[in-house]
Amino acid sequence: MNLRFITSRQNEVYRFLKALTETHTRRKHGAFLLEGANFVAEALEDEAWAILTIALTPEFAETERGKAIVSKAQQKRIPVVLMAPALFDEISATETPQGIIAAIRQPRKERLESLRVPTVATVTVLEGLQDPSNVGAIVRVADAVGALAVLYTKGTADPYAPKAVRASAGSLLHVPVLPVNSVGEALEWLRANNFQIVSTVPKGGLCVFEAEFANRVAVLVGNEAHGLSEEAKHSADLLVTIPIVGKAESLNVAVATGVVLYEILRRRLQ
Repeated sequence: MNLRFITSRQNEVYRFLKALTETHTRRKHGAFLLEGANFVAEALEDEAWAILTIALTPEFAETERGKAIVSKAQQKRIPVVLMAPALFDEISATETPQGIIAAIRQPRKERLESLRVPTVATVTVLEGLQDPSNVGAIVRVADAVGALAVLYTKGTADPYAPKAVRASAGSLLHVPVLPVNSVGEALEWLRANNFQIVSTVPKGGLCVFEAEFANRVAVLVGNEAHGLSEEAKHSADLLVTIPIVGKAESLNVAVATGVVLYEILRRRLQ
């Protein structure tokens, strides 16, 4: 296992990986960071085409898991380097890094207009969510329920930020996550494709467990503090609310989105 050992901040691999910790350079390079042995191993199995390079600390590279990942990567001709722990820590977004990180190509941006919409489809629209962990968690649950796509408006946290990537648990590679300029642009496309527009509101909507859902459903969720815009609420075919019978004032937006998406899936599985 003869791997190049990177100890300098001037090294091109270090500089590339470091650049991917920033939003504007992630967009420039069309890539993001995926950290953790499980996620990198899964990407090697299922999405090897997307891996640009893998960096490991010498300590992790000597573990059985590390050796297996290096061997698999070399079989697939993916560049692998060792990196000094001090440099690795400057790239890692976790408090206790496992010692492995990969640069991943962002999935090719499909144009919204080119999405092929099946007879039964679910789309989730994120309007102004601020917490990247919530964005990633919603991408994960959208993937789990077989959603067609996740759309996100300007002002929403970057879905390729390290916290979002970690919360998505690899689902960013499975479900299209597409930017839209505004909720109005999303609504225009959804209307043209005969989606039922379902906006989530904390109070005053129809109980989600009593609502009727169409074959094509778009679930709109809003900012953690302020919720959906008036445009998103007024344009809806249906406003739904999740009942709370305990003393909690509200649900986390990712949890609430999961409840709505799984209620839609439950109906379809009946």
